[in-house]
Amino acid sequence: MHLLGAGEGRMLPTSAQHPVTPPWRMIAITVHPASSEERSVEEPSPERRSRPAVELSAVTKRFGVVTALDDVSLAIERGEIFGVLGESGAGKSTLLELLGCLDHPTDGTVVVDGVDPSTLSARKLNRLRHRIGTVFQGFNLLGNRTVRDNIELPLTIQRRRDPEFVESLLGFVGLEHRADHHPAQLSGGEKQRVAIARALATRPTVLLCDEPTSALDTHTTADILRLLENARDEFGATIVIVTHELDVVKTVCRRAAVFERGRLREILEVTSGRGGSVGTYLEHARRALQE
Repeated sequence: MHLLGAGEGRMLPTSAQHPVTPPWRMIAITVHPASSEERSVEEPSPERRSRPAVELSAVTKRFGVVTALDDVSLAIERGEIFGVLGESGAGKSTLLELLGCLDHPTDGTVVVDGVDPSTLSARKLNRLRHRIGTVFQGFNLLGNRTVRDNIELPLTIQRRRDPEFVESLLGFVGLEHRADHHPAQLSGGEKQRVAIARALATRPTVLLCDEPTSALDTHTTADILRLLENARDEFGATIVIVTHELDVVKTVCRRAAVFERGRLREILEVTSGRGGSVGTYLEHARRALQE
């Protein structure tokens, strides 16, 4: 049994302290060898591959009397970089928890990589989570481990080894020369590169990015967004970027969902241009992304 903290594995939310955007907490996860049936969760059939990477149908999520998501339906195509926009309290964090198979909806259906997580046993659910990578806003690197060890951590937790792939990931994010350094010796952009490489270590089909550039300067943000585009092209991952930064969505996304107070207000096709800041968040997003 492994005790997992920030950055070490899948973390379940708790709604006790905050009903809309719950904080993360540590949990214990027992790692079992995969049975042939469980491996089928990891190896999608052609039929599953033909479906969107993510599908939400009439999804509602409540925490007590608070409705964090209200009747949300959307589909994210395979290989797409999809934006999720909204102000604080819009339901973005709750959406990420559902997409990461960390929680189930109160009503409706969530399908990730062709599978409804709510129908799986605990062991099968754990295997499905291995197919989902997460890039955190605060990097969530382990300070007492090297860059190489941080990247390798998801594989270590799963009792797997793939040193050649880890080395290739170091090259992919341009940190071969930093492999034996510790996070305290890295810049913010380098830390996020390590976090992206770690998220790719299990070869995920879906990569969830929670405000991946909010702590970075403009130049570094551009570098990280190019890296995410390269990750989509190189590894075939579907990428969901949750952000409040409209420029991020304009740079890498083809479509973006705009949330307000838990409701999906609109899915916008991203074109170009800039807009003003007067009006509702939806109006601002529409001007910024489409004018």
